[in-house]
Amino acid sequence: MSDPNFPPQQYPNPSQSQRAQYDQPRQQVYQQPQYTQPQANPYATGQQYAQTPQYGQPQYQQPQYAQYQYGQQPYVNPQPADTGSFGWAVLGFFFPIVGLILFLIWKTEKPVSAKQAGMGALVSVIVSVVLWLIVFMFALATGSAAVY
Repeated sequence: MSDPNFPPQQYPNPSQSQRAQYDQPRQQVYQQPQYTQPQANPYATGQQYAQTPQYGQPQYQQPQYAQYQYGQQPYVNPQPADTGSFGWAVLGFFFPIVGLILFLIWKTEKPVSAKQAGMGALVSVIVSVVLWLIVFMFALATGSAAVY
C-alpha cells in the first residue's frame, strides 16, 4: 500500500567495507587512571582541620533528662475553664440528640458542660413525652364525647 503522491524512499546501500566494519566486534582499549597523592591544603596548616580523622566506634552517652527542683513543675498548657454554660442546656433542649452526644463525649473531659447538655436533652425528652400524653388524653376525651 503506497501513496501515489509520494515516491518510495530509497535507502543508500552500504559498501562492503562499511558492512565489514559493523559486522566485526570493536576492540576497546581501557587505560588505568593514574592516581597521585593529594596536595596539602595550604589553608588548613597548623589548625585542627589538618589532622587526619580517627576512625573507630563512636562514643555514645546516655541522654540527660531534665531534673526538676522541689516544687517546680514543667509548663503544661492549661485547659479552658469548664464553666457549664446555660447555652449547652438550651442546645440540648432543642436538639436532644446533639445534647446526648455532647454528654457522652464530654463526660470525662468537661463534666460540668456535659451535665448541662445532658440535662437539656433529658428535659426535652420528658417535656415531649408529657406533651404527647396530654395530646393523647385530649384526643380520647374529645373523641369519646363526640360519639354520644
